Amino acid sequence: MLKHDLTDEDFEPYFRTAQEVSQFFREIGPRYDAENTFAVPSIEAFKKSGLGALPVPKEFGGAGGSLLHASKVITELSRGDSAITLAYNMHYIMVGIAGGLMSEEQNKYWLGRVADGDLMFGPFSEQRAGFSGLADMKAVPQRDGGWRLYGKKTWGTLCEAADIITTNATITDAEGNLPEDFEARIAAESFFIGDFTVDADGNGDGLRIEKTWDALGMHATGTHTIHFDGYYVPADGFICQWRAGAFGVLEWASLMFASIYLGMQQRVLEEAVATLAKKRLGATFGAIVAADTEVAGVGHIIDGVGELASRVELSRRVLYRTCEEVISGRDADWPVELRFPYIGLAKTFIADNVLYMTRHAMSMVGGSSFRKGAIFERLYRDSAASMFQPLNADQSRTYIGQFLLQSARPQG
Repeated sequence: MLKHDLTDEDFEPYFRTAQEVSQFFREIGPRYDAENTFAVPSIEAFKKSGLGALPVPKEFGGAGGSLLHASKVITELSRGDSAITLAYNMHYIMVGIAGGLMSEEQNKYWLGRVADGDLMFGPFSEQRAGFSGLADMKAVPQRDGGWRLYGKKTWGTLCEAADIITTNATITDAEGNLPEDFEARIAAESFFIGDFTVDADGNGDGLRIEKTWDALGMHATGTHTIHFDGYYVPADGFICQWRAGAFGVLEWASLMFASIYLGMQQRVLEEAVATLAKKRLGATFGAIVAADTEVAGVGHIIDGVGELASRVELSRRVLYRTCEEVISGRDADWPVELRFPYIGLAKTFIADNVLYMTRHAMSMVGGSSFRKGAIFERLYRDSAASMFQPLNADQSRTYIGQFLLQSARPQG
């Protein structure tokens, strides 16, 4: 098991750096949201900050930051700009997942590169598959060793900045045929790592970026389709069997996504308080009769802001407590089948809260929040992404419900 032994005291400078980077993200975010393009200036800022090496163990040249430390950094960065942060969130997810599954030799090389400033990403989803579908992408064995990958992945978040790629593909026979037996196909689905080198047009050796990102929100994330056309992975680029390994480390996915939306909740509260504290309605006649009405003195506004603050605090406690339970090993007390969905409850809880908060904040602020380019309009759009990252609420309930009902069925 990797050591994440950074002390809270030694973490403080990293958090201060995160606050500085967060402010930079906040400044540049509106432009790249409007342009619907990846925030290229963020690459230098993030690499220069050294934050990418935070979760890399000290033995491989990193800071040794824990799951909780990474969560706090992502939360703070997201408070500046959630869309930009969502891109770098992929780096933290894949460093955590790959680092927990690679051999010591692989970690020394790949995490050593991360410690030196390289960025890692991981496209896994396929058009028909989503999270739970087995990979149709093929890893065809080569005579001299290694594999060539063929297929495409639809969610290549951070691809415009990454140096290292991780992905899953199903190992075929020498002719490129997928296993026909279901159990054999599960066993053949594998996790790979390799260099990600593309030119200015997104073309590389056996792979390319197709710029397809055009979504409701999270514009500055730059999430594109990655095509594999014979991309070569040497033998030492094989990490492990994907399904057997992934479910033991997927907390790095669900809890990092949760951190994105906790930071967004904090931004919603911040912007709502700043706007409503100074807003005046002038003379009003109706439910409120006054010569000059200050919104901050209206009952439902007071209660509404209090509710937003309460939701932020509850989300913070749920997320950070979940991180602490995973770090301390208390998740070992849960049924192994429920480990991932139980960890994911933090994400689904926070996702529900951020969706509610953005809508309610817009209602309290009024029609100006509906104008394109307004911070509330952007937060409303960006918050919608919280419904989709795995596990979402429906997937979590299905996993939990199936396990409980199957366990309670009479045997024999």
